[in-house]
Amino acid sequence: MRAIDLMRLAASNLRENPLRTALCALSVAVGTGALLVIAAIGLFGQTQVQAALRTIGVSGLTVYLDGHGAGTPLSAELADTLEQAVAGIDSVMPIKAKTGNVRAGHVTENAVFLGADERLGEVMQLEVLAGSLLTERQADTAQPVAVVGDELAQALYGRTNITGRTIRLRIDGRDEYFTVCGVVKAQTSALGSALSSFAPHLVYVPYSCLASMQENADQVFVQCSAQADLSAVSGQISRYLTGRGQVDGTVRVQNMSGMVETVEQMADLCVALFLAVGAITLCVALIGVLCSMLAAAHEKTGEIGILLAIGAQPRDIRRLFLLQSALLCTLGGLAGLFAAGGALYWGASLLPDWRVSAALLVLSVFCGAAAGLFPAVRAARLDPIDAMRK
Repeated sequence: MRAIDLMRLAASNLRENPLRTALCALSVAVGTGALLVIAAIGLFGQTQVQAALRTIGVSGLTVYLDGHGAGTPLSAELADTLEQAVAGIDSVMPIKAKTGNVRAGHVTENAVFLGADERLGEVMQLEVLAGSLLTERQADTAQPVAVVGDELAQALYGRTNITGRTIRLRIDGRDEYFTVCGVVKAQTSALGSALSSFAPHLVYVPYSCLASMQENADQVFVQCSAQADLSAVSGQISRYLTGRGQVDGTVRVQNMSGMVETVEQMADLCVALFLAVGAITLCVALIGVLCSMLAAAHEKTGEIGILLAIGAQPRDIRRLFLLQSALLCTLGGLAGLFAAGGALYWGASLLPDWRVSAALLVLSVFCGAAAGLFPAVRAARLDPIDAMRK
């Protein structure tokens, strides 16, 4: 039989029982639509997690002392020697943190002040919105300049670009005036609007404004080269600081890049779990298609016998039922994708890339053909004479 004849016959068989066809198509539509919605939510969550990790901007290694006593501190001077002493390190920057508040006019905001230097952009992935980060000259001469987040800028002046504006920082009970030299994307925005309102703002100032080069640094950010083994570099840092550096305390090295990768892997796992739940929904719908095709094969036993008697081949019968099942799932898949896609686009603007919808449509058609395989093989094996008797 020609392909066009098989297509017409399959469409005619579906029209003969419109209620059963509609119910089966509806079940496939629900399964396909649910799979699209779940995939969209999972992919959106994955994108948000990745964006939040980029906003936080921390990667590489962080080094700090646990149980520091009165001995040799992990000073900025000692941290600067790591870059030359340990292979695989691209950049090192000590960090000193202090809490206080920021004031401009009548507005006061709590903040955490982080002492940094000109390597801030090398060890942290910050998105500069206005101005620039700290320069080497500003860091070396302890100029009263600051890099603030866009949320703090909005809170103080009602706009993002406040470079050149003066803010008053209260550090260790003393008020000091600083000039804003740059505005970056607020790292606390990664926590979401609900939590970021409780988190303090981060303000970057020259390291020398908070501590001397001989004082103990709270942390040391280490950015490694792309080819470096972070575990090996961590071991070398620990041995160098405890051996030649003779620091007082236990050296702790945390792999921030590894933590970021772990979070990304957890996000990927969540997406896979969401898709598995959607696939179960689609499988339930395909069971309905299988039952429908078995019933159709039973009802068409006499017609199948006539077709075989007038010269139709068993492969034609198999193709007929496979085509009928695939056509049924195509109609249901299209209906489900259009309904779910419209809801995602107009309701929540979460519609994923068109390739996701195309892949789900191909999947529904393929699964529909698979569901119709057993009824098709069973119908093709009927004896023409016995089929016509029935």
